[in-house]
Amino acid sequence: MVLVNILNLKVVENLYKAYRENPNNIEASWRAFFDGFEFAEDIHIGGSVKQVDIFKLVEAFRYEGFKYVNNNPLKQKEKQINIESFNLNDQDLDTTFYLDGEKVELKKFISKLKNVYCNKIGFEFGHCEDQLRTWIQKKLENEPTSNLTSETQHSILNSLNNAEIFESFLNIKYSGQKRFSLEGCETLIPVIQALIEQGIKDFNLKEVIIGMAHRGRLNVLANILKKPYSVIFHEFEEDYYPFSYEGSGDVKYHKGFSTTFNNESDETVHIHLSANPSHLESVDSIVLGQTYAKQFLKRDFSKSEILPVLIHGDASFAGQGVVYELLQLMKLENYKVGGTIHVIINNQIGFTTSPEEGKSTINCSDIAKTFGIPVFHVNAEDPEGCIIATILALEIRYKFKIDVILDLISYRKYGHNEGDEPAFTQPLQYEIIRNKRSIREIYQDSLIKQGIIKEKEAQKLEQVFRETLDSALKKKLEFKQKPPESEMMLGSVWSKYLNLDHAENVFTSLKTSVSFDLIKTIIQNFSKLPEGFSLHPKLKKWVIARDECIKKDLNSKCIDWSFAEMLSFSSILLEKIPVRLAGQDSKRGTFNQRHLMWIDQKNGNQYYPLSNLHKDQASFEIVNSPLSEFAALGFEYGYSLSNPNALVLWEAQFGDFCNEAQVLIDQYIVSAEKKWRRFSSLVMLLPHGFEGQGPEHSSARIERFLQLCADENIQIVNCTTPSQYFHILRRQALRKLKKPLIVFTPKSLLRENLCKSSFNDLTTGNFEEILEESSETKNPEKLIFCSGKIFYDLLKKREKNNSLIIRIEQLYPLNKEKIKKILEKYQNIKECIWLQEEPENMGAWSYICQPLNEIISPLKLKYIGRMASASPAVGSHKQHIDELNTLLNKALE
Repeated sequence: MVLVNILNLKVVENLYKAYRENPNNIEASWRAFFDGFEFAEDIHIGGSVKQVDIFKLVEAFRYEGFKYVNNNPLKQKEKQINIESFNLNDQDLDTTFYLDGEKVELKKFISKLKNVYCNKIGFEFGHCEDQLRTWIQKKLENEPTSNLTSETQHSILNSLNNAEIFESFLNIKYSGQKRFSLEGCETLIPVIQALIEQGIKDFNLKEVIIGMAHRGRLNVLANILKKPYSVIFHEFEEDYYPFSYEGSGDVKYHKGFSTTFNNESDETVHIHLSANPSHLESVDSIVLGQTYAKQFLKRDFSKSEILPVLIHGDASFAGQGVVYELLQLMKLENYKVGGTIHVIINNQIGFTTSPEEGKSTINCSDIAKTFGIPVFHVNAEDPEGCIIATILALEIRYKFKIDVILDLISYRKYGHNEGDEPAFTQPLQYEIIRNKRSIREIYQDSLIKQGIIKEKEAQKLEQVFRETLDSALKKKLEFKQKPPESEMMLGSVWSKYLNLDHAENVFTSLKTSVSFDLIKTIIQNFSKLPEGFSLHPKLKKWVIARDECIKKDLNSKCIDWSFAEMLSFSSILLEKIPVRLAGQDSKRGTFNQRHLMWIDQKNGNQYYPLSNLHKDQASFEIVNSPLSEFAALGFEYGYSLSNPNALVLWEAQFGDFCNEAQVLIDQYIVSAEKKWRRFSSLVMLLPHGFEGQGPEHSSARIERFLQLCADENIQIVNCTTPSQYFHILRRQALRKLKKPLIVFTPKSLLRENLCKSSFNDLTTGNFEEILEESSETKNPEKLIFCSGKIFYDLLKKREKNNSLIIRIEQLYPLNKEKIKKILEKYQNIKECIWLQEEPENMGAWSYICQPLNEIISPLKLKYIGRMASASPAVGSHKQHIDELNTLLNKALE
């Protein structure tokens, strides 16, 4: 916002005249100036200058006042806004000025502004859009916050009581064990409680999805989600062993939980805390994806029934780049969730790193200014101020559908964990902390002094809760014989996918073929243009060519990769299974191949042919994501967690870009089922293929994914035909067994004439994990195993079909039995080769050599491919071709 500097009367008068004619004719900051200060027609020069100085002073209170609030429990701010800095003095305080058409005495108004903006809560909103800024200003100045009811005050004390005593109880009973205590910021518990209760009361809130790291997680599990204390204590025991429903399990401060909360009016809200690893902020976009999916399923178009709440640390909020990626999603059409409430547990330290070492900004929340997000800086030792700010944040979220940040300024009582000694690195800070009374004690004494609660009543409250914990501690012994309930109640949407009988496994054949009549209907409907729609001439030819394919012989190879993809998506939609595909440039396709969104060349209107196949189809959502991998992939993964019935796909612009989101792959996609019993059928589309284009964009790092495979955790495929791609997508959508699917997709093969399928390939059969290329020789002596694009390089190079070629279409899980059955037909094999285009230390070789050697024993598998290399590919196209010819010649010699 532009603040007023040196002005002359004529400028002010001209601007005011324009304002009176039409306020929209002038710049926003001047409009706000005149909104607040109505000039008299006969104003004089001296008065005008003073009026401007007053305006500058008032603006300073409104938009800079948060800097002068004493809201830090560890140090006091001494600076105040000085009127002399605005060319004003004590005599000017008796000046009157016009505000909303009324005369206002400056002294009284300044006193009011001090009370609003420089008191307990730091309201930072000067960077927000005009409408929101004006609304907050009027709300704060014209609707002064009333005192909280005694019932609310009792509720706050009860929450603080439970939060603090729970932590101290754990500290005594399980001394030295890591728990990442909330002590020093116990106010988080009444804050979340207020979000839930106020949301139910005023905004028809039905569900809350929470994402947070380990700090305070056990306290949130116990006192917000009501995970039984006895179960939590059981997990602290030395002989605790995770039961089968958890797989290998995870540490107690990473686990998630779900519950249903009932308020005093017996209104219910479902609360879900997402499981989260140690990687700070990694869960954020997952929570938003879950929220978006649930809003879609429940047709919550107003984005009011489901609220995402993200709880951050101050150092991670300022330091982790994914936070910026996450906030960037806030207003994007296919990512909007109606606003997120962010709560920063501002301990003013990151592990052992002081704020001045961990950020270049003044506040850890300053990134919010980029996005126009209001921030309320509150003192954790002022629980009532925190609740007032919380309620205001919730109201803004619902009214403006925007994120709001609560900066809960606090401290950390112990080190990063309870075994650390924080005084090694922060001796002065921890000297202050050691001498502090707890937030509960401070607030309890305040209520006793006000006569709101009696001392005996407070003592009774503490005694009853301690008895509850003692009772739960004894009950934990029962779990040595009987396991506790599952950590993750998956909800009704997952009911038909759980506890599958053993008839369906990773190799169960599933009918994925479709009738030609259906294909014909899809193509005809796809090719229909809306009346008057002006399609790009080149794209029109492309559409017509597809339409004419219907007239060809059913065995004619006319279906390329993107054609097969379109038919697969369309058939899935017509079976009422939603499809969501997101990625950078996915609407058109990175390689100009997909075109599932058409632009009218005359008016720019968009048309989605797959959304217009049939009036009774499922929804189709194709999204050009922001230039993000971490947050964007996390969002789609979260969507797949909450909507198992949908086919959810994330596409990398090039396959190697997925390493920008490696945290999501390692900590969630490949391990969540084992750690947390969380299932997903997310599809990752990763373009892969060595085309002579240099080290980048050649390799999607097949070797990394294969290294992560175990326990049938994911599926990895490297399809070589459009029909295989068609069937694998349909299998993923139709099967009840839910596993993430990694698809290495082609680049040059998108337009390779050899890489085409027929309609008969789609109307018969299903996905084949292994493909056999028959030999002209009845008993070939050479067997070449390969996967992916190099199969076509091999076909072009060989002169005679005198070798048996086996394509591994599904690298994991590897269908060994199918390979054995193929080899049973050939008894004269004397040489077995693994051929790949990737360097020896990359690609599938390191993974595939052992199982294939077991199958072909006593023969030994021979490697043919590029030499091991630190870089995926060479930079010279000529060198690339030479290398390719060398390895192909070796394979065929």
